[in-house]
Amino acid sequence: MKKLALLLALLVIPALIFAGGKQEAAKQAGPRTVTITVWARANNVEHWRADAAVEAAKLLNEELKKEGKQITVVVKADYSNPPWGDYKKKFTMAADAGEGPDIICSGHEDVPVWAQAGYIMPLANSVSEIQGMYPEFKDVFDSLWNAGMWHGKIWAVPQDTEARPMFFSKTKLKELGWSDKQIAELPDKIKNGEFTLDDMINTAKEAIAKGVVKPGYGYWHRPRKGGDFLQYYVSYGGYLYDPEQDKLVLVKDALEKWYAFQRKCVTSGITPKNYIGTEWKIWHDTVSHNKVLFWNGGIWQWADWKVNYLNGDEDFLFKNVGYALQPSGIRGKKGNTLSHPLVYMVTTEKASGHKDRDLVIRLLAKMTTKEINTKHAVESTHLGILKSQMDYKPYKDSKFLSDVTYMLNYNWYQPNHSGYSVWFDIVWNGMTAAENGEKTPKEAVESVVKQLKLELGDSIIIK
Repeated sequence: MKKLALLLALLVIPALIFAGGKQEAAKQAGPRTVTITVWARANNVEHWRADAAVEAAKLLNEELKKEGKQITVVVKADYSNPPWGDYKKKFTMAADAGEGPDIICSGHEDVPVWAQAGYIMPLANSVSEIQGMYPEFKDVFDSLWNAGMWHGKIWAVPQDTEARPMFFSKTKLKELGWSDKQIAELPDKIKNGEFTLDDMINTAKEAIAKGVVKPGYGYWHRPRKGGDFLQYYVSYGGYLYDPEQDKLVLVKDALEKWYAFQRKCVTSGITPKNYIGTEWKIWHDTVSHNKVLFWNGGIWQWADWKVNYLNGDEDFLFKNVGYALQPSGIRGKKGNTLSHPLVYMVTTEKASGHKDRDLVIRLLAKMTTKEINTKHAVESTHLGILKSQMDYKPYKDSKFLSDVTYMLNYNWYQPNHSGYSVWFDIVWNGMTAAENGEKTPKEAVESVVKQLKLELGDSIIIK
C-alpha cells in the first residue's frame, strides 16, 4: 500500500508542478499594464517634451494590439520649470534611491556623467545600429546622434535642438539712421564676418550717445550662467575639446579676448554694471518690449516672449526684432551659434526600479515623429530634429523657424566629457570676475589656467 501511495505521489506532484507552471506562464502572457514615467524640464510652451509620450503611447498601444500582445502602456508625464541645477539634483537623488523616471529629458552634456553613475543605459553601439532599430530613428538628422554619443555608444535620442542668435532691434537701428536695406543685410554681414563684436559695441555706443536707447541698454547678454557665453570664446578662435585625445581644451589667447570683450561691454556703458544676476523676468520683459539694441538669447525665447510677455502678439516681434548668428570677434571669420540639443535618456532598471526597457525604447521611437515633434517645435520655437520635418507643411509654415534653420550650418555643441562641468564652472567664474572688474582679463585667465591644471590634470590641454 505504501509503495502504491508513493507511486501515486510521484505521478501527481510533477503534474501539479506542470499545471502550476502553465498557470504562471499564462499569467505572465495574459493582459498586463506597463506604466512608463517621463520627466522633463519645461515651461508652459514646452510641455510637449513630456506630453509627447502620452500621444506616442496611443500609437504604441495600437501597434501592440495589432501584434496580438496583451500589453497596455500607460504614461505618467511630468514637467516643471525649476532651475536646471534643481531639476538635475532631483533626478540624481531619485535615481540613487531607485525611484527615477523611465525616461529623463535633459541636456546632452549629462550623458557621460549619468552613464558613469549607472543612471542611464546605452541604446546602441553605433549610429547605424540605432537607425536600424526603428524607422522613426532613421529619420533623425545623422549629426544629431553625435550629441548623445559617448565612448562610441549611443546613450540618448534627440528631443529638440536650437540656435542662439544675436537679436537686434530693427526699429532702434532705423532711429539710429540705418536704412531698411542696411538692416536687412545685417544677418548676412554677421554670417560672413563683416560685422564683428567690435562693430556691435561701437553701434551700441552710438545709439546711447544719440539717445536712441538709455545708457546700459546697448547690449544685454543672458543675465545668468549658461553656455551661451562660450559663443564669444569660439568667436575669438577658441575651442573646447580634442576628440582624438578625448581631452578638454583651453585656448588662452581666445579666452583673454573674450574676457576683455565682456569687460569692455561694461566700461563702454552698453551693458549695466553688476548686471550678472538680473532676474530672468526683468530680462525677458525688457528685451521683448524693444528696449535694448542688441541682445543674445535662444530661439525658444521667441515663443516665450510671444505667449508670456506680449499676449500672443507675434506681429510686434516681427515688426521690431531681427535675428542673426553671433558675430565673430575676428573680421572675416564667420558667425557661429551654440546648439544645445535636449535628449531623452532611458534609465537603468536599478535607477528606475522598473523592467521593460525594450518597451521604453519603443515608446521613444513613437515620440520621434514629424507630427509629434513639430507640435513641440512650432509651439516652443525649437528647431526640428527630423529630415521629414523640413518638407512638412506645419513646420514650413512657421516663418520664424524657417528663417533661423540655416543657423544649424554654423553651429557647434558642448563636449560630452565627464570633466566638462568642472571646466565650465572654472571658466564661468573667471568670466564673471573679469566682467565685474574684480580681475583684469589677463589675471582672470591666469587664475583659470591654474585651477584647470589643478582640477583636471591630464584631462586638459592648454594652448
